[in-house]
Amino acid sequence: MTTVALADLREFGLAALATRGVSEADAALVIDVMLEQDLRGHGHHGIVLLALRIRDLDAGRARADAQVEVLADLPAFTALDAHGALGPVGAVRAMDACIAKAQTQGAAMASLRDMPHWVIPAFYSMRAAAAGLIGYCCCYTDPSFAPVGGASRVLGNNPLSYAIPADPRPPIVVDFGVSASTGRMRELVADGQPLPDGWAVDTAGYPLSDPARAMSEGVFLPIAEHRGYGLGLVHEMLAASLNAMPIALEHPPGRYGGFFMACRVDTFRPRDDFLRDVNHALDRVTSSPSLDPACPIRYPGEQSGLALRRNRTRGQVDLSTASWNRVQEVAELTDVPAPEAVA
Repeated sequence: MTTVALADLREFGLAALATRGVSEADAALVIDVMLEQDLRGHGHHGIVLLALRIRDLDAGRARADAQVEVLADLPAFTALDAHGALGPVGAVRAMDACIAKAQTQGAAMASLRDMPHWVIPAFYSMRAAAAGLIGYCCCYTDPSFAPVGGASRVLGNNPLSYAIPADPRPPIVVDFGVSASTGRMRELVADGQPLPDGWAVDTAGYPLSDPARAMSEGVFLPIAEHRGYGLGLVHEMLAASLNAMPIALEHPPGRYGGFFMACRVDTFRPRDDFLRDVNHALDRVTSSPSLDPACPIRYPGEQSGLALRRNRTRGQVDLSTASWNRVQEVAELTDVPAPEAVA
């Protein structure tokens, strides 16, 4: 691990995006999404992705000057077109529309088309949870995994995220893709680690152990077989077909669609009563017997939520080898000096 001051890393990221003409406000959204993942301990979706987003801008897969357009605006529904604006710019706009409309309508949905990579769905569902709402979002991505029984890449990792308030605890956060993640594979390559069983096969169906080969020529496998396959297909319908975009298999790489929802808890019952019962449920779950007494039961989002609070307080970010290498890559791409490591 390499430790960097949070303020220094944020300043570096803002300066790097500025070299590509990204406005300060848009750059702040993008960098804050990434840094929150590093603070949560999910570095595979943190600042490690900045070099890829800069390459998206250089290749025209993302546009620094794009403006998000409102295509439809109803009391509980919003349809947006990002026109290639950096992923977090449109995604925050979509979720914020859901949050605002849910305040008066009880629940709201938004669609977002033509967005580049949005970094990670948890940021947007957690944005709703931070406002006291239940949040959900999903998107589709470039083809990476085969349908059950298939031999070629057809559907993408197509992640989803739910976030449910659990005050005073961190929110319950479920965030996962429906197949193996290229982000985690890049970390395995940087650390010289093999690919876990069940992540990818070659086109003949034989398991792969080399993560670099899996990314370049392998076929990823859906999680839980037909369950992951089904989720991936549904997310493609919500994020592509509902957005009037071609499915990933028929679309040039780099531009995607997303679907967002936010719901007020007190539409159903008093919020304090809901939070009381959520915490009671979490007490029962986390106090259940553990196979290893040294590893108590945790709920999804607990450890990352506590890490976020702890790391924000100390004002530092711990970067993996892969992340630190990508910071150096960004410095070379942009001529912006990399931040210095904390002694």
